[in-house]
Amino acid sequence: MGRLRSWIERLERDSRDEQIVIPQQDGTVAKFPADAALEAFGREAERFRAIHRRQDPGEAHPLTTAKRSARSPQPFTFDADNQPRRTEGK
Repeated sequence: MGRLRSWIERLERDSRDEQIVIPQQDGTVAKFPADAALEAFGREAERFRAIHRRQDPGEAHPLTTAKRSARSPQPFTFDADNQPRRTEGK
């Protein structure tokens, strides 16, 4: 049974290394697979395009939302909601 337990622990440890972990202000922890960063980047790029076209940008990726409510938030320049909007005359 000891070999099985150590094998499971190793699998759990390896899976943690492949996750994005963001501690939240409320004490919880948001976890995402490593490829979520690429998905979040793509979603924000689409949202930037929608804003440029004066369309509804839709919802942010959950990773972007988690980053905004992080315990120690850091500036996140590729966040469509933090960008200035075009005015009607421009």
